[in-house]
Amino acid sequence: MRQTAPEVSGTRAGARPSARFVWGLFALMLVHHFGLWAWTAWHRGFPLLEGLNHWDSEHYSSIVTRGYVTPLWAFLPLYPMLVKFVYWLLGGGVPPQVLGCVLSTLFLVAFVAWVHGRASRREAPSPLEPRTAWGWFFLFYSPASYALHSHHTEALFLWLSLGAFVSAWDGRFWRTAVFVGLCVWTRNQGVFVAVAAALLLAERLQGSGLERFLRFAGIGLLALAAYGGLLLFEWRAAGDPLAHLHAQSNWDHVDSAWGALRTLWLGNPNQPRVPPVLLRALFAALLLGGSVVLARVSRPLALYGLLSFAVMLPQGEFANALRFGAVLFPVLFWVGDGLAARPAWMRWSLALVALWANHKITHGFVNGFWSY
Repeated sequence: MRQTAPEVSGTRAGARPSARFVWGLFALMLVHHFGLWAWTAWHRGFPLLEGLNHWDSEHYSSIVTRGYVTPLWAFLPLYPMLVKFVYWLLGGGVPPQVLGCVLSTLFLVAFVAWVHGRASRREAPSPLEPRTAWGWFFLFYSPASYALHSHHTEALFLWLSLGAFVSAWDGRFWRTAVFVGLCVWTRNQGVFVAVAAALLLAERLQGSGLERFLRFAGIGLLALAAYGGLLLFEWRAAGDPLAHLHAQSNWDHVDSAWGALRTLWLGNPNQPRVPPVLLRALFAALLLGGSVVLARVSRPLALYGLLSFAVMLPQGEFANALRFGAVLFPVLFWVGDGLAARPAWMRWSLALVALWANHKITHGFVNGFWSY
């Protein structure tokens, strides 16, 4: 039996959050992060624009200003091409990382408005909306939530994946297909969105087994068509239809199934038991546990979380766990809502840990430390 949300309003532990609370927490996160970045840049004596252009942000900026070259094909094109289009419209006078921050923040605003508006109109929210204030808290203060409003793909992908899942939940076939196709062009996790959205659409359909299968297969075929379009784009632009896969092959990977399994207990040589590695591993474990529990209300959405966890194992480490998890909004909502039912001392203790981790990771990014 599917669980339903309590029909109350406000910000108590088990209550549906008000609009004032949601937007206030959102604004607080932005003030916290941008204020921290500005203060750190001033205190350390480097330009803020430099701090906002570290790691993958620098690669996206390079694609925007100079176009793709061989190593950069690892980054799928929809986000950098969108930023590049706006950069061109403005005559190239605004730094790409600034445009990326603005566009990402707007996509995050659109995501929050869509989710909160949908929850406000529904008597029994789906797993796609948080039932409590804690669900929103764990989205806004997941360790790498800074990527949701900086020069990264996360906010765009968050909005697109929401569109795919909401459309599938509501039984909208063609709208689901469009959002799924755009997800495939944005991040590697887009393939997982396609699988989960196709299953969700079939599950929600009131019809025969054949009709459900045809819905599932239809989304699968259209997702494959979108992926084929991506390969065609890369073939025309780079001369290699698998340019993104070949570029990613240079990243660290284990050489056996045993090495992938050893990732689970930090058994690989590149997994020293130091605080940053432990934090990423603990967060990955939280995502795994949250996905398993989410299966009680939606197996397709749980599968999305499980696939996002499993894809990290062949890397031999959880180096990207924080960013992979930042977009898993159904899992983060579910974890937060589950915490709302726990004793107050547990809720607030974990909230303080989450705030500390978020602050450290956000601070690390502007200083150029690995914070993904």
